[in-house]
Order: sequence, then structure tokens, then C-alpha cells
Amino acid sequence: MNRAERRRLSRDVGKEGEWKFHSSPKEQNVGAGWFGEMDRVYSNNKYSVLIRTVVTDWGPVEHAAIRNVSGTDIPWKEKQRIKNELFGEEYSAVEVFPKESELVDEAPMYHLWVLPKSMNLPFGIY
Repeated sequence: MNRAERRRLSRDVGKEGEWKFHSSPKEQNVGAGWFGEMDRVYSNNKYSVLIRTVVTDWGPVEHAAIRNVSGTDIPWKEKQRIKNELFGEEYSAVEVFPKESELVDEAPMYHLWVLPKSMNLPFGIY
């Protein structure tokens, strides 16, 4: 974890508390598939975020799996705030709604793919 990341994570984020770094499933040899590839885990009083880097044709993309302690829906504004706090305000991220044939829906978890900082989406609301 670099200095800028530590500074960003140590900010007071309100009622959720500060983000804390935890050992990952990868370090503990727990889990298979994408879960076993998660190499960073952050949590506060309300959310847990597991992160792995996926090498793509676009460059490295950060896969962030987000869930809250109550296992309920996470509003868009909260996912945006989490993305900003853990990755930075000037990164774009996407949430994918897959084909039914590729759907995996086994946990109350949301997945964001944080794109390289230099990448601009060819669409948006601006």
C-alpha cells in the first residue's frame, strides 16, 4: 500500500468508520475462482470490499466485490463513494449486467470493474 493510498484510507469517512486493510483469501489459500484471486480486502463498520487486479486487453482493471454487513441493497451513491475512497475520484468504473447464460448470483454482492486512470469511456452522462 503506497503513501497516497494510506492517506486516502485514513480519512474520516463518517459513520462507516475508517477503512481497514485485512489479509486476503489469496494469502490464506481460501476459495477458488475469482474469490481465491482477491489480493486486497478493506472493510469499515458497514462495508467489505475484496479487490483483485485483472489483466485485460485494456490494461490492468481492478475488480472490486462489495457487500454490506446487512446483506442488503447498496445504493448507487454509496458505490460511487466507495469507488472514490478506495481508488480515487478520477477513475471510472463499470458495473456489468451479464447475459443470463453467464449470470452468477449466489451472494448479495456488487461487482465494480475500475478502469485504468487514463481510460475514458466512449459513453457517459455529461
